[in-house]
Amino acid sequence: MILSDLETKKIAIWGLGAEGLESFRFLRRHFPDKHLLLINQDRPDDLPDDDHFSFVLEEDLEPQIKNIDVVIKAPGISLYHPLVTKLKRQGITLTSATNIWFAQPRGGKVIAVTGSNGKSTTCALLNHILNSLGFKTALGGNIGTTLLSLPNNAQFYVVELSSYQTADFCYDPDIVILLNLFPEHIQWHLSHEQYFKDKSNLIRTGSETIILNRTDPLTIEQISQIPEGTLWFNDIAGIHANDDSIMSGSIVLGSCADIALPGGHNLENICAALTVCRALGLDLKACFKLAASYQGLPHRLENLGKVGGFTFINDSISTTPEATLAALKSFAGQDITLLIGGQDRQQDYAQLAQYIKSHPEITMIAAYETGPKISRALGSISFVKGVNDLGEAVALAQKITPKDGIILLSPAAPSYDAFLNFEDRGRKFKALI
Repeated sequence: MILSDLETKKIAIWGLGAEGLESFRFLRRHFPDKHLLLINQDRPDDLPDDDHFSFVLEEDLEPQIKNIDVVIKAPGISLYHPLVTKLKRQGITLTSATNIWFAQPRGGKVIAVTGSNGKSTTCALLNHILNSLGFKTALGGNIGTTLLSLPNNAQFYVVELSSYQTADFCYDPDIVILLNLFPEHIQWHLSHEQYFKDKSNLIRTGSETIILNRTDPLTIEQISQIPEGTLWFNDIAGIHANDDSIMSGSIVLGSCADIALPGGHNLENICAALTVCRALGLDLKACFKLAASYQGLPHRLENLGKVGGFTFINDSISTTPEATLAALKSFAGQDITLLIGGQDRQQDYAQLAQYIKSHPEITMIAAYETGPKISRALGSISFVKGVNDLGEAVALAQKITPKDGIILLSPAAPSYDAFLNFEDRGRKFKALI
């Protein structure tokens, strides 16, 4: 919805986290005296100092429905929430800060990235490459900076979109990337099938350049009609990695040994980022050198150094079994104590369990909602330990990890059963060591 669509509407903002409050500030910049209705599960302590809004608890919203034309819904609120259905039945338009941002005019190209794993790293890589080449870039979306707070004068906007944001997405970025699909977020989407559909909605928008992962089976399975002109990474004719090098078809772009980011999964992220560079007509060898120099984001295989004879790795971002499996493979052959467990989203731990079973150098310490579930998947094995929380896990790890071994926090589950988010979990891990 463009600004002229919003000007005469009675608007409510549902959900007052970072994105909801930025939606408020955005509207207030353009409509200083417009009355706004703010909705939340509880009344925040930091409501705006403003005379032109009213507040209502989510549970008390229904009597207010007749006074609303448009609801700007925060991404954390499920599109399948019962109240969403009631609002739609009343003819109320539901939109999001993401859709509002995409509707506004801007000069630069928008590169939108989604996927179950790797989207933050791929976005950060792209931003690093483009910025280092001298382009004016803006990085935002699910990676942390709200879209409505981005400057309006970038040459490239690198935008990370979660499944919460793609589910009702209705615009056409210049370039879209779907990195991969793994089962996730069942509480929000209600089923894994709906999650896959909502995630892949991004590539059904008619963008001029669509980039997909040739080796991801669920991508192939879920997208019955691949758009004409799709570019593939992890494809022998496109950007791909072999045992030693990153290649563009038969042309060597650079050596894998020069890449700072650890793990085979990050080779895939680099291939995805370089495929964007290829679509933009950039010098791929120069782009490879910049990608190889990138050190990575916090909480993503973040090496915290050696403490007490152990190397601590913070991989709190790993909220799926597939991501944790990739982390373990990054340190293959080394003694690893794996700290695992978090919120249960009915994910399948069979493949991860099989890998751990076949690698006796891995000891697992499990906690939180999924801890018992993962332990059961492994069976009665002596190197599986159960604890109550992260503090106990770190203390036990320091007792049982062999000298010069790795203590790896890679939970294979979301954090919301015990922490604010994965960043909070990672920060507390750092504090404990």
